[in-house]
Amino acid sequence: MEKYVSDDRGYLGWVAKNPQGFIVNCLRNPSPAYLMLHRATCHTISGTPTAGRHWTEQYIKVCSLNRSELEAWAQQMGGQLHGNRFCNP
Repeated sequence: MEKYVSDDRGYLGWVAKNPQGFIVNCLRNPSPAYLMLHRATCHTISGTPTAGRHWTEQYIKVCSLNRSELEAWAQQMGGQLHGNRFCNP
């Protein structure tokens, strides 16, 4: 599991190397209320950001090849993952 905070280059590199992976988009200080799960190929979390200039500033990314690892992390945060409607992870 990799966590990207203020590291767009590292994050986009991980996405490029792991298209079969999963990504949790969450607030900079993760909150159980917002833990959004995406597939690494989801257009809403890669390429050029649509809102703002960075992917890993206001929101951070927690990445893994193993969905269950991210589910366990979400439980440790006191929440659960919510699937993104565009990529249906």
